[in-house]
Amino acid sequence: MKFSWLSSRKQGYQSRLWLDSKTFRGVRYAIRRISLGQRIELTRKARELSLQNEFLRAGDATDQLEAAFSELLVRRMYLEWGLVSVEGLRIDGRPATPQSIAAHGPEPLADEIIESLRAELGLTEEERKNF
Repeated sequence: MKFSWLSSRKQGYQSRLWLDSKTFRGVRYAIRRISLGQRIELTRKARELSLQNEFLRAGDATDQLEAAFSELLVRRMYLEWGLVSVEGLRIDGRPATPQSIAAHGPEPLADEIIESLRAELGLTEEERKNF
């Protein structure tokens, strides 16, 4: 009988996950793999924006516009928090960075990265509504 805890092999862990873009050929990006501490940090950051967003959705047209703005801020926060690196893309002649993807990058790529983050984070249905 073999017991895995008795194995002399060392375990490895990568804190980032590299993915090839499906929307931009030749582009790949690295996203964070979630840890307990990071989940706490991210939840704390998203909580205030999400609560404000939920309140505004119930209001008039101005409040609903504000809610849409709040949703975009939450998406940008997740993108800036979770995107570690980008390869194979230049924006305005410069190598793409997580910040430039959020500020000036192609929205389809940002959407793809956010979807990858959502999958990696394993968000609950309620958290997905606020994402």
